[in-house]
Amino acid sequence: MSDLKLQHLDKIYDNNVQAVFDFNLNVKDGEFIVLVGPSGCGKSTTLRMVAGLEDISAGNLIIDGKDVTQMPPKDRDIAMVFQNYALYGHMTVYENMAFSLMLRKENKNEIHQKVLAAAEILDLTSQLNKKPNQLSGGQRQRVAMGRAIVRTPKVFLFDEPLSNLDARLRGSTRREIMLLHKRLGATILYVTHDQTEALTLADRIVCMSMGHVQQIGTPLELYDTPANLFVASFIGLPPMNLFDAEIKNGQAVCDSFAVDLTAEEKELLSKYNGQTVTLGVRPENVAEGGNIKINVFSNENLGMNTLVNGTAGNHKITCKFRDWCTYKPGDTVNVSFNKRHFFDKNTTNAIR
Repeated sequence: MSDLKLQHLDKIYDNNVQAVFDFNLNVKDGEFIVLVGPSGCGKSTTLRMVAGLEDISAGNLIIDGKDVTQMPPKDRDIAMVFQNYALYGHMTVYENMAFSLMLRKENKNEIHQKVLAAAEILDLTSQLNKKPNQLSGGQRQRVAMGRAIVRTPKVFLFDEPLSNLDARLRGSTRREIMLLHKRLGATILYVTHDQTEALTLADRIVCMSMGHVQQIGTPLELYDTPANLFVASFIGLPPMNLFDAEIKNGQAVCDSFAVDLTAEEKELLSKYNGQTVTLGVRPENVAEGGNIKINVFSNENLGMNTLVNGTAGNHKITCKFRDWCTYKPGDTVNVSFNKRHFFDKNTTNAIR
């Protein structure tokens, strides 16, 4: 496998609409990178530039130390797995997986060995003589992955490969992709709008919005220390609770409650004294017991956890308690915030 460098990539279409702005990323050999963000954020466009399916308007693409910016797709030694499988319906699983190697006119024995090896990795050995319409959605996606594996490319690209699967198949196929990465040690660039996929699969996540990279880091870094309000609200399920809070007298004061600041928080927010900032707290960091009163309007039991939704003054708030709760609409519950995040109101950047 190989490393990958995306240096100052821009994508500007003929109508002067810019889809990607100054994208920079160094992918290590064998690293699993996930590009995540809402629809239209530029993640798939970036992937298609790497694949050669979109021209690069500015910047350079380096694969294994070689500048491939102007190279056609067939010369980049990249394999791509698409959302829609793109299998040949008239061919068997074996023929679909072997097709690209046959086009290269590789030795038939070598093709056979590569297809069998990929089929074993993906648990497709018993399906090799079947046609795609005889397979489940998860099996079809595995065939598409197998077709990429047999090519032994320098880089694997995945463009929302699980979007067409139901929830159960998404979970099982996601685990298969994780195992595949461990077995192959492959360099992978993976695009998704699903933050669960991003958090569970990635060595590092690239979070994008409106064509710009918002933050690059490990899943824990994006979850625990989001760089700005966009990352804070996009990463995490349910999303982070956000409140306007005035910093004064050692407290973060909201319209109906106040949070006592720790010594560390006081130092962090010292230059914001008398100003309004954005206070953020994840639902799982809201704990029962405290001086913040919530009026409950729904109680959602999830088994090991309960989502309790309510209001604190004019603010809606979601709590994720670890126990099975039985609150009813109209109940009140007192809570506290175990971990707080603070963001500048003007820049939306995290205050650190």
